[in-house]
Amino acid sequence: MLATLTFGSPLAALAALVALVPLAAGAVAARRAARAARVLQLAPVPVWRLLGPALAAALACACLGVGAARPALRDSHRLSVRARSEVLYVVDVSRSMAASHGPAGETRLAQARQVVASLHDGAVDVPSGLAGMTDRVLPYLFPTARRAVFEETLRRSVLLEAPPPQEVAPVATSFASLGAIPGGGFFDRAARWRTCVLVTDGETQPYDAAPVADALAGGRGCRLVVVRVGDGAERVYGPDGVAEAGYAPDRAAGARVDALAEAAGGRAFTASNEAAARAAVRADAERGPVVPTTVGASTTSLAPWLALAALIVTGCFAAQRLLRAVPRRTVL
Repeated sequence: MLATLTFGSPLAALAALVALVPLAAGAVAARRAARAARVLQLAPVPVWRLLGPALAAALACACLGVGAARPALRDSHRLSVRARSEVLYVVDVSRSMAASHGPAGETRLAQARQVVASLHDGAVDVPSGLAGMTDRVLPYLFPTARRAVFEETLRRSVLLEAPPPQEVAPVATSFASLGAIPGGGFFDRAARWRTCVLVTDGETQPYDAAPVADALAGGRGCRLVVVRVGDGAERVYGPDGVAEAGYAPDRAAGARVDALAEAAGGRAFTASNEAAARAAVRADAERGPVVPTTVGASTTSLAPWLALAALIVTGCFAAQRLLRAVPRRTVL
């Protein structure tokens, strides 16, 4: 973390020069009082009694003048990140991802979000992006090293049927849409090492795996890691808690995931084997040079504190003058 002092209106700090006025007035008053004491042969007045009010006024003016320049303390958070490696997490958001073991059970989509969060924690130094998949892949977030942005996007944007499928079909997901990722601008052009992590229940429309495998394994392709969530005992429940009659789990989902990973030269895991999937993502993504990068900054305005300091100084001086003005009672 690096802290720097910034000013929103630097020229406004010239207002602090007003503090010279009470200082000059105090110096003149002290000089005249000393001269008068010598002429009248009186004990000189302590200098602090004459300069005290001037110093208090000068300090209050200086605080207000500097505050007018809008000073702020900016904390820059730096992190060492992979300069030429990126990860794209693609989450299946089709209707089947709403399946669970009961009306109040955890849905497949909730499991998918947890899996993505865990895998991302294992390679947090690699810029990561998020996308949703049905029969197409649309980005939520392009690869970034800002962890807070990634986590907030995962929490708020990865939702069921967002995006909705383009076509109405009993099975909305199509693994064929993955073929658009390498050339679709999901990764930065400068990224040499690219990793695509697909989190899905494995239920897909029939598709030709060869074009998808060729696209992912091509020159500008990416390494594929697939994590399957859910099982054949889950159902999609409506708001009334009744299982939807139109949905039946695909018993061949696991085999479809394995076939995709094998065709693309990737690896497939189940959610129960999350540790192995995390290691695979880390092995694929943590490549290339590491460089320090600013991933976040926070700004704290100092102007209110300077105004408060001026108020305290003025209040203390005023209180001291009032106390001196109160006549003291003489006890006989």
